[in-house]
Amino acid sequence: MTGTPVDGEGPAMGEPEQPVVAAVPPRKRRHLRPLYGWLVVAAVVAALAVARWAGLGPTFLDTARVESDIAEQFEARYDVGVEVDCPRRMGVAEGREHECEAVTADDEELTIVLTITDEDEVVYTWEIE
Repeated sequence: MTGTPVDGEGPAMGEPEQPVVAAVPPRKRRHLRPLYGWLVVAAVVAALAVARWAGLGPTFLDTARVESDIAEQFEARYDVGVEVDCPRRMGVAEGREHECEAVTADDEELTIVLTITDEDEVVYTWEIE
């Protein structure tokens, strides 16, 4: 063996040996920022669901029940049948008004105005406009 390296196999005799450094690929960093975003979204959705379940969200009238109640009261009051059509998702807030369309058994078209009088007990009145 000679004192010179053959094909880059190492240093010649008497030369300081260079430390061997293994070529290790750098560790891939996981980016958690997108994960944090999804966690925040999930937490907000869960909080809204719990609030809605607990009754903290907006309150709406039961449209079918309102239509039925108005028709029943109208017939008792005016002695004529009526078909009532109210908007969906009528919010409950004191003083708020909603308009319902109605057609009597005599084919008379009416507009009935429903007014929320007590939002805590969900009480409303109605009158023909």
